[in-house]
Amino acid sequence: MATPLDTPVHLKERESLRLQDGSGVEVRCLLGNLWITEEGEREDRILSRGQSFTLDRPGLSLVTALGGPALLIVQPGTLFAPNPLRHAA
Repeated sequence: MATPLDTPVHLKERESLRLQDGSGVEVRCLLGNLWITEEGEREDRILSRGQSFTLDRPGLSLVTALGGPALLIVQPGTLFAPNPLRHAA
């Protein structure tokens, strides 16, 4: 069953949310830390509470709870991320 885009999603530690062809979709971290991997992208993204990132690649994207449980919202994208993002090593 599909979940509305603005419904909060709870992930357990190391649990992943698969987003297929999510280009233009915004992922907003409400609690915890998220690791975002996009197909075809060389660098991953790490989001902390209050940060967001708009997916910009077609194909599969994985959003994974990093270091503990996380709460996130997936919603139609915006062109602005108010907090700078850290790149994963």
